[in-house]
Parts: sequence; C-alpha cells; structure tokens
Amino acid sequence: MINVKIYIPLQDNDGKCVIEAHTDFLEDIKHMPKLVEVSRTSRLIEGFTITEAIGHWFDDDKHYIDNQRIYEFHLSETVEVRAIHELKIMCQKACTTARQECIYMTIDNEQHYIGEAN
Repeated sequence: MINVKIYIPLQDNDGKCVIEAHTDFLEDIKHMPKLVEVSRTSRLIEGFTITEAIGHWFDDDKHYIDNQRIYEFHLSETVEVRAIHELKIMCQKACTTARQECIYMTIDNEQHYIGEAN
C-alpha cells in the first residue's frame, strides 16, 4: 500500500479564497480513468480522506501561514503508478487554479513539489 498526501491551500498568497481549486480537484477524482483488468474494472482511487490543517512555512525571515486541505490516498500497488501520474496532473491544474508556485505532495513521506503544467 502506497500513501499519498496532497496539500492544497484554501487561499492564494494574497489571501483570496481559491475554493474552486478544491471543487475542481474533487470533480477530477470522480472522473479519473478506471483501470481495466482481465477480471474486472476498478477505480484508480477507491476512496480518500480530507483533513483541514494550518501549515507554516518560512522564506528567509518571513513566516507564512496557510489554511489548507490535505487529501490522503492509500493506493494499492496494482494502481499506484497510474494513479500517481493522474494525481500529479491534477496537482498541476490545482497549482494554476489556486494561484500557487507549487503544490506540496508526499508519496510514502518523500516530498515532491508539483508546479504548473508547461
């Protein structure tokens, strides 16, 4: 089982609400492609948990505080590569919609910064 967490802020860096990034992210999860196996068709994401959190980060001497939602997924090894690929694409879209430099993602506690699609 692979653990993936995606951290998406609720406001942009100017304090403006970016709830549309979350609405779009949830819609994208609902419409994520399915994996067709010999015996059955299964969803890449069968379920997930959302936690509201407050994140703190520092840039030089400036202290930033972000209200955010953390989306946590537990992926089976049979779908992990495809599901992570799809989640990264969704993070790129959320990065643009939420007006962020990047979206923070962890895969089994290894950190990744996902920027906008080029």
